[in-house]
Amino acid sequence: FRVTANQNLIVANIPTDRQTEIHWIAQEAGLLAPWSGLRRNAMACVALPTCGLALAESERYLPSLIDALDQSLAAQGLSGDDIVIRMTGCPNGCARPYLAEIGLVGRGPGRYNLYLGAAFDGSRLSKLYLPDVDHDGIVAALDPIFKAYAAGREKGERFGDFTIRAGFVAKTGNGADFHANTGALKQPVAA
Repeated sequence: FRVTANQNLIVANIPTDRQTEIHWIAQEAGLLAPWSGLRRNAMACVALPTCGLALAESERYLPSLIDALDQSLAAQGLSGDDIVIRMTGCPNGCARPYLAEIGLVGRGPGRYNLYLGAAFDGSRLSKLYLPDVDHDGIVAALDPIFKAYAAGREKGERFGDFTIRAGFVAKTGNGADFHANTGALKQPVAA
């Protein structure tokens, strides 16, 4: 077994004669479920109540947030699209939310800073889009952006790249401009 930096588990070097058996075991355990692209690319730190630095929930809350966001993505035909979402309970960023296309950083109980615009492959930092939003605010902010993405993305364009090209956030060219030009540059137009 190998654990990856993205909290995935790789089962390697399985003899050919045992691969069918291992596949069946993984399927029976629910590990091969047809997860959405958002859920497949989700990561969270442990946050509350485990971490003494946490200001908000993360690991226990992210699955229910993804449930809500998956509904919005499904309505736009985007369920299978790989979008990286990461959440932490504090600004220390143990789950690397600043490298996620959608990053959420805990500010207090039930409150998060919403970051957008990182590269799918982690080669570009995100930008603060909205500070201090709750569950309903996160869903309300992302729903029209998902609609705009479904309607206006270019072939092969990733969500984080789209948020920059469409003008929702400024591009972070290097770490020195991470805090420059923050906040929503453009509010999505309701469809």
